[in-house]
Amino acid sequence: MNHDLLTAEQLAKRLGVRPRTVNEWLRAGLIPATRLTPKVIRYDLEQVVTALEQREKATGVDHASK
Repeated sequence: MNHDLLTAEQLAKRLGVRPRTVNEWLRAGLIPATRLTPKVIRYDLEQVVTALEQREKATGVDHASK
């Protein structure tokens, strides 16, 4: 189990989306994040994927493909 924390850019690359999309998901409350300082935010890939999968099942919307 890998729990490395990723930047928005790193997460976006892993998910095949733009960093802007990651930031929009965060602002909308769709994905969890860890705030290390007021300006430094990191993401756990497993937690984000789980959140997106749960959201997709609940709404029928595939956020990961947008």
